[in-house]
Amino acid sequence: MLGTFLFRIGNFGVPTMGACVLVGAVLAVLLSWLLRKKSALDWNGEVVDAIIYAVLLGFAGMKILYWIVTPDVFKTAFSDGFFRGILSLLMEGMVFYGGLLGGILGVFLTARKKKRNFFEFTDLMAPCFCVAHAFGRIGCLLTGCCYGVAVGETTQFGVLTYGGACAVKYLNGTMRLPVPLFEAIFLLLLCAALVLIFRKEKHLGTTTGWYLILYALWRFVIEMFRGDAERGKFGPLYTSQWISILILLAGVAILILSRRFGWKKGAPFRVFHEEDVTVPEPEEKKEPEKPEEPERIDEQEVEASAKAEAENAGDDDDEDDGDEAEGESDGEFGGETGGDAGGGDAE
Repeated sequence: MLGTFLFRIGNFGVPTMGACVLVGAVLAVLLSWLLRKKSALDWNGEVVDAIIYAVLLGFAGMKILYWIVTPDVFKTAFSDGFFRGILSLLMEGMVFYGGLLGGILGVFLTARKKKRNFFEFTDLMAPCFCVAHAFGRIGCLLTGCCYGVAVGETTQFGVLTYGGACAVKYLNGTMRLPVPLFEAIFLLLLCAALVLIFRKEKHLGTTTGWYLILYALWRFVIEMFRGDAERGKFGPLYTSQWISILILLAGVAILILSRRFGWKKGAPFRVFHEEDVTVPEPEEKKEPEKPEEPERIDEQEVEASAKAEAENAGDDDDEDDGDEAEGESDGEFGGETGGDAGGGDAE
């Protein structure tokens, strides 16, 4: 454990948590730049804006939710003066789920401003969230917050008494389960899995849905092994466990809707297809069609055509008779000539 400051030079000190968060943020931005080619978004004009909004509203969300679940901090924050109290409220205490919800709100506002699909942003940024979150958990481990149960301490619901495996000695000398370290390892593995899903999956919302589902399941379970009870509890579950249930349901819903409506990368976002919401226009009334009347036969035209055919037939017969008469006369003259020729030969 390093404590609140990474190192100090005189009165100046570098906060441990702030340094880890800064490293995580830089690596998250670098990862988003590496994944930009698999996205339909413009990195400079759209992704960077989404990151800025997500960071600002995410920080506000972490602080607000922390103040909600631990309202007693306001009683002791101003004991050393007003300005020190303000600084203490801003620097100490954060709840990740508040940052996640604030970051999602920042991404939503960016998507609406740019008129782009919301899941285009969240699919790209989900693995980046994991990187930033992982280094934030390393900061928790080094400063000694978000610690696990102590050796011999009963976990939530009395499931297990921690026996000391992988125990880490904290600043007060207590041996505890290093929950932040386990979560940092899980988040880096989740980041690698989400990168693979993002690169191969064509349906929008798939990477976002799996991120919400897998992290919610992990967070619900790991909360049982934490020992910092001041994080808030309602009924049998801690605050983060109640939120995990809602996040899990949201992830399942996103996966179902993504498959149902076929959200594609680079395509305009539509919850419903046009054929699902288009109301058919009323058909125009058409007059009933009248049956076609049979064509009338003109008797005069029939008689005229019959006469013409008869006349044509008569002309053909006359021509044939003339041809036959010419043939017969040719025969007669031919016979006489033949007789004369025969007589000449006899002589």
